[in-house]
Amino acid sequence: MNVGHWWLWLGLLAQAAAWAQAPCALPAEAGARLASGPVQVAWRAEPAVIVVGQPFVVWVTLCPATAQLERVDATMPEHRHGMNYRPSLQDLGGGRWRAQGLLWHMAGRWELRLDVSAAGATHTLRQAVELQ
Repeated sequence: MNVGHWWLWLGLLAQAAAWAQAPCALPAEAGARLASGPVQVAWRAEPAVIVVGQPFVVWVTLCPATAQLERVDATMPEHRHGMNYRPSLQDLGGGRWRAQGLLWHMAGRWELRLDVSAAGATHTLRQAVELQ
């Protein structure tokens, strides 16, 4: 390889490294935020107020956008049980996901769990939610 090609490759590698480390920005209106290592997650429920016994949707934004949402689940740690239904996941592209079919059948403290895979690792992010 001649010197000109070497500098070209070096420049391309430096640019690729800069892109890989570019800050990840979650939209301001995305909702609650969680982080685990290089993974950032923002989520919000629809409807915004979760009601006992009523199905709801969780909208999720992942950063980096190449991360994959593998699972959405919820449990009641004090009661040692989870939901009676498993939500379905829909990849909307660009790091945006929709989890449909969640239903919390009791009032109390729920723990929302999001399993996200990124860069060959799985990250589990949890957030407590008090349901009145």
